[in-house]
Amino acid sequence: MLGVLTDPILPVFAIALIGYASGRTGWVGAGDARVLNRFAMTVLLPIFLFRAIATAPWPAFELVPLLAYVGVEALVYAAGFAVARNLFGRSRQEALLLGFAGVFVNNAYYTLPIAQFLGEPETTLAITSVIMVDSILAFAGTMIALEVMAGRDAGSSAGLVLTRVLRLPLLWAIAAAAVFAAGGLPLPGPLDTFAGFVGRAASPTALFAMGVILSVTPLRPEPLALLVIAVKVAVFPLALWAAIVVLAPGTAPDGFLLSAAGPTGAMAFSMALLYEVRTRTIMQVTVWTTVATLATLAWLA
Repeated sequence: MLGVLTDPILPVFAIALIGYASGRTGWVGAGDARVLNRFAMTVLLPIFLFRAIATAPWPAFELVPLLAYVGVEALVYAAGFAVARNLFGRSRQEALLLGFAGVFVNNAYYTLPIAQFLGEPETTLAITSVIMVDSILAFAGTMIALEVMAGRDAGSSAGLVLTRVLRLPLLWAIAAAAVFAAGGLPLPGPLDTFAGFVGRAASPTALFAMGVILSVTPLRPEPLALLVIAVKVAVFPLALWAAIVVLAPGTAPDGFLLSAAGPTGAMAFSMALLYEVRTRTIMQVTVWTTVATLATLAWLA
């Protein structure tokens, strides 16, 4: 576990620390961070996901445990939204993102490297399947919901709201990737090179922007942040374990449990910044789940 922390996890998150230092010294401001984050979310990330989805080994994924994961994820997500909205009085957008933060994991740059370090192909494949499905359902679905909410808040008609949604670069990227994935078509060499080169910049850019905002965010967790942290660290993994035991008893659950037990992904914060949603609680959840899951992931690994 220590080996995978020192490389690649800590080097990946070092860019967030550089962003933090840049924010603390005043070299980069919150406005700059918003521009960088918007560029990452609307240009770089769709290109990254296009390549990832188009080249994923879809036929090798285990369907039943993956469906169990999605089902538990949806229930926990909905419960998190309801609690944040009805008990804590947060806005619809913030409540949605807090529900998302309780289930969306930093798998690509955290749990997947752990599985690869351990050299377990089944675990790696399971985590890869979660990354792909989460990108299409949880992440894209949340962005669509935020876009609809933004359109309604602006007083747009149903037609204009639909137009806003259909203009999302993320949806175009997923649709294009689906053509290659469904047809079993390899990406042409130049397209693969372009998407790989550009897409790799998505996470560093978003993490740098997150570090800048982190520099002006109080890290003492609020009560709601503590609740979401508990859901992410304990409730979601335990609920998934129970679901797999019941629905897929012959399945090795390690990869799916490792996915569920990982820290909150930075995309919850990135979407909050993109749609001008309050970021304080979401940032606290992102930071403290990263700290809290060190112990649980070490035990699972």
